[in-house]
Amino acid sequence: MKQLARDQLGRIVTVALIATVAWAWFFRPPFSWTFGVLVAIGTAGAVIADGRYALRRIVSVIPILVGVSFVVFALMASLPGDPAINILGPAATPDQIEIVRTELGLDEPFFSRYGNWLGGVVLGDLGSSIVLREDIADGISRSMTPTLQVMAYSVVISLAVALPLGVWAGYRQGSASDRAINNVMLGFLATPNYVLAVLLVLFLAIGGLSVLGNEIGFHALPAARYVPLGDNVVLHFKHMLLPSLSLAMGQAAVFMRLLRSDMIGTLRLPFIDLARSKGLPTRRILWRHALRPSSFTLLTVVGLTMGLLIGGALIVEFIFTIPGVGAYIFLGVTQRDFIAVQGGVLVISTLYIIVLTMSDFLYLALDPRLRGREVGARA
Repeated sequence: MKQLARDQLGRIVTVALIATVAWAWFFRPPFSWTFGVLVAIGTAGAVIADGRYALRRIVSVIPILVGVSFVVFALMASLPGDPAINILGPAATPDQIEIVRTELGLDEPFFSRYGNWLGGVVLGDLGSSIVLREDIADGISRSMTPTLQVMAYSVVISLAVALPLGVWAGYRQGSASDRAINNVMLGFLATPNYVLAVLLVLFLAIGGLSVLGNEIGFHALPAARYVPLGDNVVLHFKHMLLPSLSLAMGQAAVFMRLLRSDMIGTLRLPFIDLARSKGLPTRRILWRHALRPSSFTLLTVVGLTMGLLIGGALIVEFIFTIPGVGAYIFLGVTQRDFIAVQGGVLVISTLYIIVLTMSDFLYLALDPRLRGREVGARA
């Protein structure tokens, strides 16, 4: 039974991921719950595939997280000026400054403050915001759902664009359609996501430009505002489409070009010639036989580019007034709430590390060739 599970692990993990997404769609749990379940599925798949590697990978992440937390704390502590004065303003009295310094623990040595803060972080306590008057963990948890939604929709859109274009461009290498696809996607790749966001708002939301009395553009989609998924599904996706597109198209260009390159190599392998000699239709050869071995590198790159999506999401959230983690950090910066900024930056950094680790786990669970090499290396 265990060997059967290992042999079918790729399919089991894929079905479990799809089932989780379907469950989230129909039952609408908090988005952070869905993310946690997906992480658990990826980790379980890696443990079944190669428990020693998964354990080593998890253990190796711990010092990285500690190092990131130290860097974040040290950067916040090194900001010029007295944090208490930055929070209260120059008109604060000495008594008020002393009270804030005591509440923030600023009268303690640096490493003592860092140890106390790190101990709270491990227990889920990121501190309390004096300016926003709330627990920072609650504020970030509330803000995390829109951020994760934008990222998830962007990945779905980018893959939906990249997969068919990459497969077709690889199959039609050197043709006019191949050159056209490459040129268009290269344009998206060269356009920063915040520039694309402004262009999308200009031409799809506010009517575009007026040339000789004629408007070149549409009023098809809303330019800003966030609607929770549970309030109205249609309005939610209408408001999330432009920010998701602005993040997705640059990533789609990377995915397409990578998949095209791998498809070109795969289509030259002997098993593809064998499939053609059997008279299998081209569509089945491309999507059933060539796509899977060409997509493992793409899976790794999807995990690596999640860091770019996280950074881009922070800017896009500000442009489209989405109340995500980026907006939370921006509000903390403008109101000089360095504790809120510290917590937000730590959560974003941790999210990036978790996503990269999950990409490695999924790669191990889905690619039997890698598992074979791991087993062979130990033998």
